[in-house]
Amino acid sequence: MQANVIGIKEGVIGVEVIDPRGNSHLIELAVDNEDADDFHGQDTYPHSSGERDNEEERLMNQVFARARFEAHTQTEYDILRSGWDPTKLRRGIDALERISDDEFDDLFYEYYMALHDPTRLKDEYDIGPDTAEVEGDPRIALVIKSFCITDQNEIVSDLPLFVFYSSEQADKNYTAGPDPDCPSSTTEIPSMLPPFKDAPEDFIYPEDFRGLMINNLICQIRDIYRNMGERPPKQYDIDGFGKPHGNFDR
Repeated sequence: MQANVIGIKEGVIGVEVIDPRGNSHLIELAVDNEDADDFHGQDTYPHSSGERDNEEERLMNQVFARARFEAHTQTEYDILRSGWDPTKLRRGIDALERISDDEFDDLFYEYYMALHDPTRLKDEYDIGPDTAEVEGDPRIALVIKSFCITDQNEIVSDLPLFVFYSSEQADKNYTAGPDPDCPSSTTEIPSMLPPFKDAPEDFIYPEDFRGLMINNLICQIRDIYRNMGERPPKQYDIDGFGKPHGNFDR
């Protein structure tokens, strides 16, 4: 997929995207006004989402994601959240690789234990059959642990565990837990993993868990490229759990 910034005027970035079928799309991103709607112009596919088939809808979403990525990387506007910026996730990998085992244990042991036994989180965050927003028995679908890094890729703080849960009767996921932000001078790096089902008997903490978190960040980078219809760079095109499917985007 090809993309080019074709102009910036009055807080609107214009991006032309050529999709894999050779069709042109004009995307106008209103970057200075959060209340303004973005514009997606094209003359090939149905304009209403309800009239497009699944493949057409997927392609339209990829085109829009590709336009945002082009605007983010080729202009001065910082319009992607850190969890959708491959460069920032790469810095998170560097931060995880450089800290000592003791520092890693202080920051992430609670995360490790929560993935082993998510019932603790259900108790702590009051996710029960009578209190959850879903019908039936709620289950933990995903646990996010974010940490904050400096411009030098040093971890200076972390955020509380943030949970997505659902049930067999629910068609989407719900959230629980505090949702603070990193300090403005730092960058938030989210690790997102589902609870462990059957951890290998030879799984060693903290070495293997650090490797699992790094693998997750690599696979998140992989999925950012796939989300915009691009083949990931070879070093990120690996197997593993990255961006989950569903309404998990904070």
